[in-house]
Amino acid sequence: MEFKITQDTNKINELRAQLYSKLTAPIDAMWELLYIASAKNYLIYSEEKNIGYCSIDNNHSLLQLFFLDGFKAKMKTVVESLIEQKLIVSASLSSNEPIAFNTCLSLSKSIKPNTFCFQHTNSEVDENSSLNLELVSETDIPEIKSFLKEQIGMDDTFGYTENLVSRKEIYFIKEGNKIITTSECRWSDTQPEIADLGIIVNKNQQGKGIATQVLKLQANRVIQANRKPICSTTIDNIGSQKAIERAGFYCSNIIFDIQF
Repeated sequence: MEFKITQDTNKINELRAQLYSKLTAPIDAMWELLYIASAKNYLIYSEEKNIGYCSIDNNHSLLQLFFLDGFKAKMKTVVESLIEQKLIVSASLSSNEPIAFNTCLSLSKSIKPNTFCFQHTNSEVDENSSLNLELVSETDIPEIKSFLKEQIGMDDTFGYTENLVSRKEIYFIKEGNKIITTSECRWSDTQPEIADLGIIVNKNQQGKGIATQVLKLQANRVIQANRKPICSTTIDNIGSQKAIERAGFYCSNIIFDIQF
């Protein structure tokens, strides 16, 4: 088994599109944009024939693994080869990729859940909200960055907010000069039927049902645009999980950290 690192994004995107078409649930956008996008991609060869690809991050963790039809029986052999060649020491995979996930699970020494991923019922929900959810403009960017730093410790020096503003994918609610919440509604480029929602509520405003109401507003926005809303949260964020479920979402898959 041979693994060749590649910079051929067209080839990887072609294979990745095939992977996405076979997933049992959509891929989480945050996971895709912040982790998979920065991983190294390898084309997998058997007897000089390309049979698939894998993505591995800088910590030698396997993030994606895909085989063309007819080669899935090689899954275990490939994962064992990746481990033996010390290309990977762990994997972070979703249960929406059952063959790769189950193969890594069978070879694991330990496993723990990392992120809950949710899908919506795709039925519009009753908002009953007077919240004024506005698009963030370019002039608001410094204030948004300060909010992200203060609330979640995110030091956005890499253009994350600017990109969302340019794509009209980030909203906020203010009371006077104070930001109450920010909310993302990202229209997926790789999954054209999907939109990924996110929300950050000011620590001083949590527990008031704001997250649920904003998620309802955003879910209805997505459904009216003929897309399907998804969202995610870490395993330890119980409050976020409850807000998501109250807004009409259900857990469709889980991302696990697997150690070999």
